[in-house]
Amino acid sequence: MQFLTRRWALLAAATALLAPGLTVPVIAQDEVSLTVWTDTPRQSMFEEYDRQHDNVSLDISVQGADIVQKIQLALRSGSGIPDVIFMADVSWGAQLKTRRTDYLLTLDDLVPQEVRDEFYPNSNSPCLLNGELVCLRNDMAHFIVWYDAPLMEELGVEVPTTWEEFEALGAELAPQGYILGSGVESYPLVNYLTSAGCEMALPDPEIADALHINLSTEACTKPAGMVDRMLANGSLSRLGTFEPDLINLAKERRIPLLIGPTWFGEYVIKPSYEVPAGRLAAATSLRWEDQEQPLAWSWGGGTYGGYQGTAHPEIVADILMWMSTDVGIQTDAITLPAHRPSSLAWGEKLKTDEYYANDDVFDIQVEAAQYSNPGYSSLRLLVDQAVAKIVGQALGSGGTIEGALPALEAELVNLAQLNGYQVISD
Repeated sequence: MQFLTRRWALLAAATALLAPGLTVPVIAQDEVSLTVWTDTPRQSMFEEYDRQHDNVSLDISVQGADIVQKIQLALRSGSGIPDVIFMADVSWGAQLKTRRTDYLLTLDDLVPQEVRDEFYPNSNSPCLLNGELVCLRNDMAHFIVWYDAPLMEELGVEVPTTWEEFEALGAELAPQGYILGSGVESYPLVNYLTSAGCEMALPDPEIADALHINLSTEACTKPAGMVDRMLANGSLSRLGTFEPDLINLAKERRIPLLIGPTWFGEYVIKPSYEVPAGRLAAATSLRWEDQEQPLAWSWGGGTYGGYQGTAHPEIVADILMWMSTDVGIQTDAITLPAHRPSSLAWGEKLKTDEYYANDDVFDIQVEAAQYSNPGYSSLRLLVDQAVAKIVGQALGSGGTIEGALPALEAELVNLAQLNGYQVISD
């Protein structure tokens, strides 16, 4: 019989110790066939699991953004349901764990606490639905500060550590023709708005399917006012992050600093903004002066989940743990692993990457990981789309973000109720 993997062995041993009289299930001797739906980047990782586990055969297929709809159809027909999936969008988890679409396997009794503790703080928040662990996070995508080190030195300015300093820097540089990124892109905008703790559809930890929505507090109006002032003086652009005119400004070295997720350096600033080697550096997430520490939203971070009706839940759980925590496979991952031991191995290449201006880019990402907003969760509504819609309408008609907060709150409340949530507004 194939030896048990480290994680399943730990679980089996722990169960035996806690309940000596129980018979502990083991992974089957006979080959088990499971169906896996994934995206292209994770395909080779699943194939590696298949190669390393002779008792498991994986039927792997690459799926697109319609994976939720396909699973819903498969559940209704009762056939073709995948045992394991990779969810590229955190909202998919909430859509696949409902009364009508009860797909996701609950992992509370299948993933040992010691394994969960190896993940960065709040990294698995999108996987906690009504107190149940239903998936494991693949990668981190929290917002940090990216800046052009030589340009900042040339301009004679310091890298901000607070949002107040960020606004002051923008006011100083805007008259010289510089911007600090986009003020209208939905995910960065949500990061701004939630940076002080604004309750924009935050799950209640004690009440099932309940969301806190209240945009009338200072925690919301303060960051909204900052962005409004920066849009007014031109220090934040009214162009989107990927619009050609903003990309041209970046190529012209007119963006000395911006707030972006951990993957921005490698996948946006380097290839699209064409910042030359030896210039790009990073700093930790910003905080408000009255905060003890930053509160950073995320832009992405996929998750692994399994089918609650699978015939082999222990093996499915082992696959999810292997994919998200195996140091060997995660060392070559595309983005920062959410599993801390894996990330430390992954980050070694960043420390020697001559593209970056200094060797602490990875250390900055690790430091900032502890500031990930626990409110970044999986919901049956898309907060970023609601922000884009309501704020876009307000700005397009000459209004302000702060002035649009009541309409945005009404939109979020309506979406929450339509999707079966109880709304808590006090």
